[in-house]
This record gives sequence, C-alpha cells and structure tokens, in this order.
Amino acid sequence: MLTLTHIADTHLGHRQYGLKQREDDMVSTMRTAFQEMIKKRGTDAILLPGDLFHSRDLRPKILDQAEQELRQLPDDVPVLVSRGNHDENLTPREVTWLNYLHRRGHIVFLKADLEADSETAQFEPYDPDEPGDCAGFYDIEAEGFDRPVRVFGLQWRGARTGQALQQVANGIEAVNTEHGAPVATVLLAHFGIEDKVPTLGGTVTHAELRDVKEHVDYLALGHIHKRYASAGWIFNPGSPEAHNTREGRNDWEHGYCSIALSSNGATANDTVEYEVTHHPTKRRPYYRVEFDVTAYESPSELETEFQEYVREEQARIEEYCRQDTFMARGEPRAPIIDLRFTGTLQFDRGDFRTDELAAWLQDECDALYVQVNTGIRTADVQQLISEIDEGEVFKNGRLNTTALEHRVFETIANESSYDEQATDVANVLGNAHQMAQAEEAVDALCDSVSSARRDLFPELADDVVLDIDEAPFMDSDFEEDMELMDGEPVGKASDETEVVQR
Repeated sequence: MLTLTHIADTHLGHRQYGLKQREDDMVSTMRTAFQEMIKKRGTDAILLPGDLFHSRDLRPKILDQAEQELRQLPDDVPVLVSRGNHDENLTPREVTWLNYLHRRGHIVFLKADLEADSETAQFEPYDPDEPGDCAGFYDIEAEGFDRPVRVFGLQWRGARTGQALQQVANGIEAVNTEHGAPVATVLLAHFGIEDKVPTLGGTVTHAELRDVKEHVDYLALGHIHKRYASAGWIFNPGSPEAHNTREGRNDWEHGYCSIALSSNGATANDTVEYEVTHHPTKRRPYYRVEFDVTAYESPSELETEFQEYVREEQARIEEYCRQDTFMARGEPRAPIIDLRFTGTLQFDRGDFRTDELAAWLQDECDALYVQVNTGIRTADVQQLISEIDEGEVFKNGRLNTTALEHRVFETIANESSYDEQATDVANVLGNAHQMAQAEEAVDALCDSVSSARRDLFPELADDVVLDIDEAPFMDSDFEEDMELMDGEPVGKASDETEVVQR
C-alpha cells in the first residue's frame, strides 16, 4: 500500500482584505492539512501542483513561515511541487523561491524543459546527492511494488498549455523508455478542465489531454479553487481556503485528496489500482447576508429594518459557523460576511451609508470582516430608462447603445460623490466599458480608470498609502497565533485598507 496526498493553491502570503489574520489563516490551514496527511492518512508523499505562494515577489516573513512549516514534515515524506501562475516571478531571475526551497531540501521542485526540443519535453531525474535547481521527475519507491510510482511536473503555461501537453506526453514516453516503465504515473499541472469550469479561464479540453492520458494514471491539478474530478483520472482538490466571496459559497468545496494505491501483487504487465478520497480542510467560514432595500423610503427606516433583519439572522449565522469545518480549538471561527444589498433605492444614493451598516453588522455578529456588494438601482435610474428621449437613443429605428450607456453612467455619477463632474465621470465609465468589451488587460483598464480619477479628483487620489507595519520575519502576533494553532481573535481591517477601499 502506498498513500499520496494532493493539495494545491495554498497561496501563502495572501493578506485578503488587508487583514493580517487572513494571511495567518493561509499558514494555519496548510499546517493543519499537513498534520492530517501525516497523522491520519499516513502519506508517503505530498503533491502540490502550483501556487504554493500567493505573490511572485515574497516578503521575507512569508518565506520564513513556509520554511518553518516544511521543516515540520518527516524527512522521508517528500513535498513534490510544480509551479503555478502565482509562483512565477514578475521579472526573469536565475533563482526563484521554488528553486531556493528545492536547494534547501524543503521541497522537490518539478518542471519540464520545454525549450530544448519543440516536440519532446526533457525531464531530468531527481538526484538527492546533486539536486540542482529543480528536477523533471521523482520516483517513489514503496514496499510491495516492484517498480516506482513516477511523478512528473508541468509548470504553468497559460495559453500555451495545449502545445506543452503534447511535448509532455512525448517526454514521459521517452523517460519510461530510458529508465523503465513505472508501476503508476502522476503528473502535476496547473490548469482547469473546460467541461468542469468553462467560465473560469485557464482551461484545456479532453482532446488536448488525449495523448497524456496514454501515459498518466493520475493528473493532479491546481489553479481552480473548486473541487472537481473528471474522467476517472483527473482530480482537483480545491484550494484549502476560500479566497473571495464566490469561493466561499457552499457549492465550492475546498480541501485535499488522499490517493491509496494498492499493488495486488502487481507485475510488469499489471496496473495498480487506486482509490481517491476528498477531505475538507479546516478553514474560515463565509456567510452571505442579503438585504432588499426597495421597501424603505428613508435612510433611518432602512437602517432600523436592516438591524432587525440581521438580529433575526444571527442564530443562523452562529449555527452555520459551528460546522466542524469552521471550528478551531472547540470554538467557531469568526466569519467573513458577504453583505449584499439588492433592489431599488428610494432615496438619494449619497445618503445610503453602506460603510456604517457594515461596521454595525461586523460588531453585532463578531465577524472578522464584512465585504459589501451593492447591486442596487436607484428610482431615478429606473425612471431614466423609462423616460429617456427616444430621439436621442434611437437612430433609424436602431438603438444607439453608446448614447444610452452615457446617460445611465451620467445619472449614476450624479448620485455619487463624483456628482460635480458627472459628465466627465460618465465618459471614463464608458471608456472602461469599451475596454472591457474589447477584452483588454485588466491591469490596463485599472490604470486607465486610476489615471482619470487622479486627473479629475486629485484631492481624493493623493496620500492613499497602504503601509503594512511588520517585522521582516516574525512578529509577536504571529507567534501567538502559531501557539493557538487555529484559534484566533476577531480582527478588523486596518484604517489604511479602509481608505483604499473607499
């Protein structure tokens, strides 16, 4: 019997919403999963196909935390890692952080050489005596197996994944010809499968995997933070932690997989049987509170009814957070609340103080953080749509969507803090919409809006600085959290983060 465990997308260093507690959550959740793998699953190796880290350029403290956690694992349990999109460096460097951890013996960094031969990937065997900067494949020897289980790694390739997969299939075949066929083959990779997550991007088709399937028994995936399996040989465990409110929904499962391989007296002509089990990780709960604003004529009436609604919801929030997955040292973790306002607002948008309602909700429910999502329309916008001049938006019987969008954007701007320059703001929004429709890069769109905001409202754009005060390696708060294992006090967003969000 041989047991492997498969975890992905740990995203160490993700300071979600600017909260140090969320950064610590990433570490403690990974640690708890590692401990379960060793103590409960008896794992012989850990597979981690990408996004060990959240940022390409690490702060020293995050690297130090990663090394501490990896040092706690037994020496005879290798951690086999491939590179994800978040693990890549912003600029080319001779040594990446994965190379560094590989050199230190904390991980085995697996990657394919796709440059030497345009048709066949080159995979070098791992040599414990001379590990180098990385390896191409790693052989796991186990009692009861006459041949090794062979693990290959394919780094993140984005839009070039399809071409790389053909090279990988040829490369695995070449390795097996040279080094002998393994009893089973595992491939670590970082992409999604089109029929499982068609709207999330970074996906490949089963047709592109056809040749790989001839040589691989278990495809260990990362990249998509949602658990799924496909075709009986493709598995994605879902990230250990949810990283946004969408991922925090109940239909997104998170955790890791254990793979139990049995030899059944396997010979050179036999295949190994394996059984895959998914295990939820201990993580931070998300809870959605949705409130319809349509029925309330004034801010005070809305506030009163909102508070009453939340008090009625509190028992359900507490019950939800007491699920075993969300418990830490016998106590429920403080939730992240996804606060959504819907419907049609009957009064001026400027009087709708969502920040004050969110702050009250956070205190009332002992939440770690409240993320506000406002999907409302105002009565004025609805009236605009019904009364807009047909001569302006219809030409020769056809709808002039540009004119209609401009009027809507201008009306929205008039009801916001940008009302003094509503026409200019409408132009900025219209340009951003056109860039989005043209599928321009998100960074380019953000830069365009930010630049326009600085030009139009310099008093709002100056002196906005996110200053994270922390020691370069460890700090006392983090050490306390480590002692508590997964128990933590309720935290709040820093003032700087709140400024940036506003």
